[in-house]
Amino acid sequence: PNPTAQLIQSLQNPNSIKTYVALVRGEGILHGEDLKTKGWFTIDRPIKDEKGRVRDAITEFRFLAGYTVVVLDELGSEDRGENGLKDKTPLSFKNKSANEPQPVRASVVLARPKTGRWHQIRRHLNGLSHPILGDSTHGNSKINREWREHRNMLGERTCLHLGRVQLVPTTVTMGVEDAGSTTNVLPNGLDVTCPIPRDMHDMIAVYMPQLLEEVIPLLAEEGITF
Repeated sequence: PNPTAQLIQSLQNPNSIKTYVALVRGEGILHGEDLKTKGWFTIDRPIKDEKGRVRDAITEFRFLAGYTVVVLDELGSEDRGENGLKDKTPLSFKNKSANEPQPVRASVVLARPKTGRWHQIRRHLNGLSHPILGDSTHGNSKINREWREHRNMLGERTCLHLGRVQLVPTTVTMGVEDAGSTTNVLPNGLDVTCPIPRDMHDMIAVYMPQLLEEVIPLLAEEGITF
């Protein structure tokens, strides 16, 4: 069998799992609901393909952790107790100029597409009001510009990364018969991980260190290195 065709077939198998890591705008709250408490949940929302046809689209999401800077006005108190804030909650003040960057609000999200539609993850996250940072098509252009100009996001970066692929066994991933014997190389299929790109890591480490500390063990639970 053709190895490429076998791998494509394995990728398309519903039992194979592709886990993406996204850095999104927003702290993980939608209409008052904390998405971080939901664990894995499913979005089943049809989307149009590149030819304008409406297609079924299903994605599983897990919001791991969120980060926000609480904004006080110039007369606001910095006493965290009086404001009912945790000791480590970052504080800022309202911008005096519209040209100044907005306070950081971001989350790390895992995504597992169950269908392979055009820009599916990006569009579903935008529908959850948490667009991917750097997404020039479905994201927020003002926020993307602020991250590029003030927080070192690469100009070509869309903060969506395939962190782990788990493929079901095929004649390629299991091994093949050779000279009458079976070479059983990967009897359980293929499980490949790829660390988060350094530039995405640094965006979190420099501007949201508390988020980095919180998210590393949660990613490890899903078999993803950061």
